[in-house]
Amino acid sequence: MTKIRIASDGTVQGLWTDDVVWQAIGQVAVRRASHVEFSTRRQMWYVRAGRARNAFRRWLQAVLRRPCGEIVYWSVSRADALAWEAQYFGVGGPGWADCSQELCVK
Repeated sequence: MTKIRIASDGTVQGLWTDDVVWQAIGQVAVRRASHVEFSTRRQMWYVRAGRARNAFRRWLQAVLRRPCGEIVYWSVSRADALAWEAQYFGVGGPGWADCSQELCVK
């Protein structure tokens, strides 16, 4: 599934699969809107926002160089977590506005 929006400044925002060869259009910089990871403690998959909402978490994310955004969804199924992530952060989804600067190609 590939859904993208191209802004007037040339920024591309959206969800895409690995079938898109971005290097063919030039230099690319990607910022993720979210991450799907497994919690060994809870034995569940979770979706974590790519950008933290508060300043301390953003600072911590920069220092640790790892995502420190809020966990927005839990599931026992990775497929379910990935589907939820695509719907939530996808075009028109509730998380779309939250990631407007987080998932871009310039």
